[in-house]
Amino acid sequence: MEKKYLSKDDLVGKKVIDSEAMIIGSVKDLSFNLEAKDIGLTITVNDGREITVSSGDMICVGDVVLLKKTLKQIEAPKAVEKVQHPPPKAKQGLCAVCGWQNDSNAKFCIKCGAKL
Repeated sequence: MEKKYLSKDDLVGKKVIDSEAMIIGSVKDLSFNLEAKDIGLTITVNDGREITVSSGDMICVGDVVLLKKTLKQIEAPKAVEKVQHPPPKAKQGLCAVCGWQNDSNAKFCIKCGAKL
């Protein structure tokens, strides 16, 4: 069987199912983590929030996107990180929209494209 490579248009709108077979939302967009050299997905969760899932948290992509973890497990590291560390001081190049730390001379966020 020949491998089929999916484009962004093939992914956007697909339902996302967690490890407990619950539909948690749908794919909104691709996301790129340049530090980790990873391509993930931005998912609009059923309650309207947006989360990012790395490719390592996905089992497979077909008619739906199947995840290795539950929604709580995916969100847990972010909650722990916020509790353990005080918020970073405002730095030049820090994106106010997504929080990505860009180069200090950047005019636009490399992660979300927002103007800095």
